[in-house]
Order: sequence, then structure tokens, then C-alpha cells
Amino acid sequence: MRKKSIVVAIILCLVLILSNCSKGNNDKVQDVPATGDDLNTTPTDTVIQEPITNQTLCSLTGLPMTENAPDIRPVAIMIDNMASARPQSGLINADIVYEIPAEGGITRYMAIYHHQSSDKIGPVRSARSYFIDKAMEFNAVYVHCGGSPEALGDIQTLKIDSLNELKGESNFWRAKDRKAPHNLYTSTKLIGEVMVAKKISQKKWDYKMNFSDHFIDLQGKAIKGIVIDYKHNYKAGYEYDATQKLFFRTINGVRLKDKETNVEVSTVNIIVEKVNTKIVDDVGRLDITNTGSGRGYLITGGKLIEIQWSKESRKAKTNYKDLKGNPIQLNKGNTWIQVIPDYATLEIKE
Repeated sequence: MRKKSIVVAIILCLVLILSNCSKGNNDKVQDVPATGDDLNTTPTDTVIQEPITNQTLCSLTGLPMTENAPDIRPVAIMIDNMASARPQSGLINADIVYEIPAEGGITRYMAIYHHQSSDKIGPVRSARSYFIDKAMEFNAVYVHCGGSPEALGDIQTLKIDSLNELKGESNFWRAKDRKAPHNLYTSTKLIGEVMVAKKISQKKWDYKMNFSDHFIDLQGKAIKGIVIDYKHNYKAGYEYDATQKLFFRTINGVRLKDKETNVEVSTVNIIVEKVNTKIVDDVGRLDITNTGSGRGYLITGGKLIEIQWSKESRKAKTNYKDLKGNPIQLNKGNTWIQVIPDYATLEIKE
């Protein structure tokens, strides 16, 4: 019996020793960092990404900003729209684009960049006073090459932060594949560097455009597109793609493409402002009534509704409301704003 008790005791000791060894081994395994393969096969709390709701949204598009997105003060760049300037570069990267008539029946673009970058933008052209009125709404740095006497005077009296190629700013270059004046370009990177070098204020835009959390199906007219005839062979148009929920930009019936990438220019939202104009000099430069109020349209998701716009002063922001007085909402994405003079015609394609 004594021998049997001794054997049982020995067995119990061995069991205890093996049990402690097993616990020690388990502790060591837990201290070993997980490998890349382990992370791929066994998710842990340490590798779960932040939900998209926590991402910072761009105030001009309503979309999440990418990790390396520039976070600078908005810039407003004047862009040529003469036939010899097409196709343009960088319009596909702009958050907002205005098209407004200039002298002689031509139109000109002003592209707003805030959280998107572009390596080549242009061709850059000259300033006009009513474009400055729009740039002030975003507290944007105004980028141009010269301008009308009135516009250059406004830049001084209104204390507009501007980068003017005719003053030798280093954020411009001339391309060799086009003839002047349709060969002047810039980039968001160079603009940012010059802003820092000149110690231009980085005070940002404090107003957010009104974006819907869900895709808007307007209670309006279903359309396939529009054509705006600015006269003098300037027919700006949009063709709706229901699959992509995008309007593709056309000029004289041909889709506009980015010169650098050959990507077709498109937009999620279109806002139309109807305005009055008058010729103010022998060159044919215009005065556009963009303060006060007027009618227009909101076009998004293949639908159109009539709206009203108002702007209390040159520096004030333009407010857009439906005909019941409610502020309009936009779908998340870029926006093109068409300022239509009284001599232009608008065709709605149903």
C-alpha cells in the first residue's frame, strides 16, 4: 500500500509540473507579435480602420478627403475657353467650375480648388470683375494673367489676394505645344508654394455648401441633358448618364476631355443662374448683374427644378432656394455653375 501511495504521489507531481509548463508556454506565445499573415487571417481590434463617418469631408463637395489631400485656402483660377485653348487641363480635378460670358460672345471658366490637387491647370487667362465677385464668396486666392482695367482696380481696392503672371509670380509656366496666349499653365502645388513664400493668409472658407446625406431624387422634370447657346459658336451642354448619375460636359455637341488624361469632363450637380448684362466699353467687355436676385435651375440626378438665387452684395455668398423658399441641397460631388446672360438661350432635352 505504501508503494502504491508513493506511485500516486509521483504521478500527481508530474501532472502539476506539466501543467505549469503548459501555462508558461501559452504566455510566451501570447507575447509574440502577430505576423502580417496572422493579421490577414485573424482580424483584431488593432487593425480595424476608423469608420468613414469619422472622415473629414470637403466643404465644397461633401466627399471624404483623401489621406494626402491638400488642406489649403481655396484658390480660384481663370481658365481660357477659346477654341484654341481646348481641351483644357485640370478641370476634372476642380471642386467647382463657373462658366460666365466674357467679351465678344466668348465664355470663360473659373475653377475652384480646395481639397483636390492638379499638376497642370489651364490655359490661364485674364481677370474680370464679376469673376472676382464669385471668388470672394470662397475667400479664395485669385489666380490670373492680367485683366480688365476694372478687375485690376478691384483687386487693389477690395484687397484681393491674387497671383498675377504679369507680375512675375513663379507659379506659372508656358507650354511649348501651344501658342501664346493659350499656353499659360499653373498647378496647385506651385500655387501653394508661392502662397507660403509670400506669406499669404491661409484663412479658410468658413461656409459649407448644403449636401444631402442621401442621394437626391428631385421632385422635378426628368431630363436627358441641356444645351446653353451663348452665341458665337459657344454651345455649352451636358448629357446625362443614368448609370453613373453624372452629367458629361459638351462643347458644340462634342464631349469635353481633359488634355492630360483624356478623361471626359463630368459633374454631379449643375446650377444655372439667369442674369442681365450690358456692354461697358469699346472692346465689348460686359457688366453682369450678379447681385440682387433672379431665377435659375438646379439639375442633379437627371432631374431639374426651378430655383431662385440671391446675393446681397459683391462680397456676400450667393444663396440658392427652391420656389417655396427652402435652401436647395446638392448631391455629393463636384458642381458646375452656369451663369446665363439674357441674350443666351437654354434648351432642355427631355
